[in-house]
Amino acid sequence: MVKKEDKVELSCGIKMCRMLGVVLVLAAIVYIVVPVDFDSKGVVGYVDDFMVFMAAFTFAHGSFQRPERHYIRRQLYMLSSLFALLGLCWIIMLAFIK
Repeated sequence: MVKKEDKVELSCGIKMCRMLGVVLVLAAIVYIVVPVDFDSKGVVGYVDDFMVFMAAFTFAHGSFQRPERHYIRRQLYMLSSLFALLGLCWIIMLAFIK
């Protein structure tokens, strides 16, 4: 006989992170679609789109982990921070390349 898992009440912080994660993924999709960008540099110009989307996606994925998976959530948040930092550096680099 399989036991049904009890529903765990989510904290307000996790609920806010989930909402923020969904908003960030939607904003990343808008950033990819909007033509006002540094994408005139060919394939190199699309790296910033990838970094921004992956930062938002890994943050959202970490937010939707079960509450007992603290280690996985922390790793996904750290990976999201890394993608965000790399994306920001890439956007700054593309802004100064002619």
